[in-house]
Amino acid sequence: MGSRGNPVVGAVALALALALAGCAGRAPQKRTIVFWQFSPLTAIQPVLDRFHHEHPDIEVQVEQLTWQSGREKIVAAIAAGRPPDLAEIGSTFLPGLVADSTLIDLTDSIPDLKSALRGWPVAEYRGRAYAIPWMLGTRALYVNANLMKRAGLSRPPATWAEFSNAVARIDALGSGIRGFGMNSGEREVLFKKFMPFAWGNGGHILDSTLTRSVVASPQNIEALRFYLSLKPHSLLDRQEMLDEAFTRGRVGFTISGPWMLRKLPASAPDLQFQVALMPRPAAARGTPASFAGAEALGIFRGSKEKALALLLARFLVREENAMPLYVATGNAFPAAVAAEQDTYFVSHPGDRVFVEQLKTAVAPPVHPRWVEIEEILNGALEEAIYGKKSAESALRSADAQIGALLRKRP
Repeated sequence: MGSRGNPVVGAVALALALALAGCAGRAPQKRTIVFWQFSPLTAIQPVLDRFHHEHPDIEVQVEQLTWQSGREKIVAAIAAGRPPDLAEIGSTFLPGLVADSTLIDLTDSIPDLKSALRGWPVAEYRGRAYAIPWMLGTRALYVNANLMKRAGLSRPPATWAEFSNAVARIDALGSGIRGFGMNSGEREVLFKKFMPFAWGNGGHILDSTLTRSVVASPQNIEALRFYLSLKPHSLLDRQEMLDEAFTRGRVGFTISGPWMLRKLPASAPDLQFQVALMPRPAAARGTPASFAGAEALGIFRGSKEKALALLLARFLVREENAMPLYVATGNAFPAAVAAEQDTYFVSHPGDRVFVEQLKTAVAPPVHPRWVEIEEILNGALEEAIYGKKSAESALRSADAQIGALLRKRP
């Protein structure tokens, strides 16, 4: 897997050339691409209609997956030997599909896309691309401007020290107001909220070779100590409840995604809020990092229409086709670099902050055992947040567990 003479890649390129050439003197036979994805059909169908207009001899059979069961459905289809031709794959479960050799290596078929798209770290393993970045997601800091003003604060915090001070001062307002919304009760999201502080501080989860855990690094321990220092001034709850508390003006700061930009004006029209980059360790140190998630397009070895699937993937990631999907859903941004210049972001400054946040967002390591690594890390963070272990003890425990996992054969 991953050699430059990959026969599957060569076959895909040849088949694509033949498919596009057609047969002279004869009407082309209509062919079908089976495409599984997660967006509402009302959002994706207009994009596919444009594809049909460009390629009237190709039909796309689209199916909407759910985030609750989509991964399981894809895995079951692969096991049954009936995978879709093209599928939208979340970055958290893509490494497992790469490890099982179920996705074809696309590297040599898409060199022209490398500079046109962002988000390649979520789609590559050991320097080879097994999917194409399509839509990118991240989270930023939501700021209650009214509570900031009441606490005597003039601008969103840019550093850890400023953030800590602002959280404490807003929490001191009392009357049920809390400074920060800290996630708890949903173990699967904990690392997405903590690791931005660690990544911004120069920390990592695995080393550059993906063979050794560095979870218990001084940078990560320092970041977790800081994160836990916010707890006395925080509301601890699930993401849905934290978003609701922010909507009701009961929380000064919360970390959330772009979907809130649409929810807040509709559900809380009087709420004065801002969106800001995540705070960095210090003015001259670190970065305003955040979690980088992505939806990538993958083609399976069992696909019956590999060449046409690649043709559709190339169409979908184009800026003019990906941008309408973001406008329709508001959940994730196009991976297309050109989308940054779209006029939509001129008239929507809140969205623009997320585009800027993506530039310093970090994706988790693409490792075949990432799902297990993530579970270990989330478990350790849960113990630290609930006060069962110190920051250092929790991360050292996770480090030992991840290290043992990496030493096992897959």
